[in-house]
Amino acid sequence: MADTTNQRLKYLGVELLRNDATKSSTPEVGLFRGLRDRSDDKKLIKLILIGTKDKENDLKALNLAVFNVLSLKMMYQDTKELIVFKSSAADQEKAHELLAAALVEFQTEKRMVDNDPEIVDIKTFVDVPEEFFSPQEKKTGVGNNYGYGGAYGAGGNYGAANNYQNDDWKKKQEEREKQKEKEEKMRWTPTLIKRKGDLPALKVLNTIKKKVMSITTGEYDVPLVDPDPNDTMGADGKKVNTEGK
Repeated sequence: MADTTNQRLKYLGVELLRNDATKSSTPEVGLFRGLRDRSDDKKLIKLILIGTKDKENDLKALNLAVFNVLSLKMMYQDTKELIVFKSSAADQEKAHELLAAALVEFQTEKRMVDNDPEIVDIKTFVDVPEEFFSPQEKKTGVGNNYGYGGAYGAGGNYGAANNYQNDDWKKKQEEREKQKEKEEKMRWTPTLIKRKGDLPALKVLNTIKKKVMSITTGEYDVPLVDPDPNDTMGADGKKVNTEGK
């Protein structure tokens, strides 16, 4: 286990973007693991090594002639710093100088891996933010706290949650529209009633027709039948029992 007690630089994170990137391009983000010079057909190639905190054996080498340094994120003792660079030659040269100086500091503090003095030992980085770990399931984009990744189309956790909420709202809205359409259709659809038994005889139909016509002219008279003839009140307001008469 590396001794991190007297370290000035707690961690150093790098964000890089292709020099031909568009607004929809996604930046490369990782912890700084070192610099390497390689020659190819008499041409010197400068590479930057980056990785994630939870995968110390995984490295990614990016050509600094193809990628611009977009930002450096670091923590010196208890102070967090963010340095953002333009794509201009002057800014990129300054970024390369800072990375080289950081590498010298890591080498001086003996923070390189045992079998390769060009690679920074990831175990010496402490208090590392979440964006420098491997992406987890259901998470997209860089998700950094400074928000600079989102400006280059990284998305971040907020974008994923927001999409989920929008999709859920749209689904519920569609269900409400379908239910409303169904209720409106039922409102104007006549209900069919099925008759049980045979049709009434012609005599019965004529009787019903006669009664309907009488009601229309106001001549229909219905005799009222006393439901309880024994329930009679006398002149004094007292009940008179007429049973047995």
